[in-house]
Amino acid sequence: MPTSNEPSPSTRGSADPSRPRRPRHARAILATAAALGLSAGAAVIGANQADATPPNAHLAAAHPAGASAHNAIVQFQEWLYPSTAGSNACTAAAEYSDGRVQNGSLKAEYWDIDENGDATEDLASNPDDACNGYSAANAASVKAHSAQQYMTVSLSDLASEEHLTGSTAKSAAAIATLVNFTEKIGFTGIDIDFENYWGWVGPDQANYYRFLTNLATALHADGLQLQVEGPPDDGTGFNYGTVLADGADQVVMMDYDDEYQKPAGSTCLAFSPFTWSKQLIIGALAQIPAGEHDRFVVGLPSEAYTAPDPCDTDKVVGNLSYADMQGEPGFSTSSATIAARRDPGSGEIRWNSGGTTYDYNDSTALDTKLALVESLGVTHISVWVLGGANAWFSAAGAQGTSSSVDAAASGNTLTGRAAAVTCSACSGGARVGYLGTNSAGTHSALTFNGVRAATAGTYEVLFEYCDGSSTARNAAISVNGGSPVTVSFPPTGGFGTPGTIEVPLNLASGTNSVTVGNPTSAAPDFSEVIVPSAPAAD
Repeated sequence: MPTSNEPSPSTRGSADPSRPRRPRHARAILATAAALGLSAGAAVIGANQADATPPNAHLAAAHPAGASAHNAIVQFQEWLYPSTAGSNACTAAAEYSDGRVQNGSLKAEYWDIDENGDATEDLASNPDDACNGYSAANAASVKAHSAQQYMTVSLSDLASEEHLTGSTAKSAAAIATLVNFTEKIGFTGIDIDFENYWGWVGPDQANYYRFLTNLATALHADGLQLQVEGPPDDGTGFNYGTVLADGADQVVMMDYDDEYQKPAGSTCLAFSPFTWSKQLIIGALAQIPAGEHDRFVVGLPSEAYTAPDPCDTDKVVGNLSYADMQGEPGFSTSSATIAARRDPGSGEIRWNSGGTTYDYNDSTALDTKLALVESLGVTHISVWVLGGANAWFSAAGAQGTSSSVDAAASGNTLTGRAAAVTCSACSGGARVGYLGTNSAGTHSALTFNGVRAATAGTYEVLFEYCDGSSTARNAAISVNGGSPVTVSFPPTGGFGTPGTIEVPLNLASGTNSVTVGNPTSAAPDFSEVIVPSAPAAD
């Protein structure tokens, strides 16, 4: 159910007033490891306390090799939506014409469900839909620049959905219209984007699923496919496995919009913090049979927002573009400034000016988010949204050649009292703890061996770690035996509860070693490092 801080579609900020039909809905429930059914791990007895006794010193040697190169081909998808002439959305065609999804999918919104539950067409001849609305020429362009094409069908609010899915006659009429149109224009299928999961009451959920099943049946009869957009939490009644079982060919988790949640401090949260994102993806995959994971798509954000600081989630202005950010106070293209503003918890560029928080994603942020998703075995990626010079992955990043190493992998080096500890919520099922320096002066460290980089450069390396203390702990991190840098790791809430932050590290081309420890006190436990496919952009 919605929380009190979730804005309604009528109050949600939007950069494009002509475009109220596609609100990016806020999550009603901020997912946590517990909410997703993730165990905190068997050993939570203070494995990160340098003076404790390591209980599982044998585990590292017995743990299977955990160094992985993620070389699966990534299939990209991108949304484009209709808008008025002169809006940011109007640059979408020029952007996808660069071939970014030539072997992937484009999703064009050509139809909506109106307030009466009836299907209405978004025509390019209509001033409100002049850019990217349906025309024969626009549809031909979409088909020329993608391998698959989905016609997105959206609606504005729960009432519209209830009128549609609660009426057998309206559902049948809309399905016939939409399927016939999709077949006529030669698209691959339909993408359903009804984002009212947080407000479902009574029969709404059952009606929604029934509508999907009937639509899937009609599409499949004509050799067409169904894709369905899902929410980034598990508290709505939306189940990814159920949607696939009911006939969807693919289901997409829109893994962003955490900025609409109540912030941990006084500033609005990032679009998709790494820890939050990983927990959500793991939770969704748990709902889907293992053999069906290739039908799961993760949606990543390529957009911007502004919000008051202190945060007021009712006044978040989303759907902004990189072009919008260029005109905001404090915007900078300086490499040093961008590096200083890069949020280690999300990879996004964030700053405050005049009581306003600004947040946008660049190609480095997208590369790092992609590496995280790849590490979970997901290779289908959908990006919101085209237009306004929004970022795309770097050329190397889009190749999907990121790599990762589990902390408890047999090829790593553990010194002093460092030991692997069972952790069911951690990558590889274990973490390495007892790192740092204890009261007797014994120093313990972990070296990740086999950390691969495609080329030499500075990479935003993701570290998965656990820290159940009440204050941040430091770790000294060195690469290939070089001088260490000291990095602060915020508490994660438990020694069996993983968190993820990024750390810029200079890596050599090929294989590297990365050592973590602390020469003066206890360090966090570590469970994994992930290296994106490409160095950070200058």
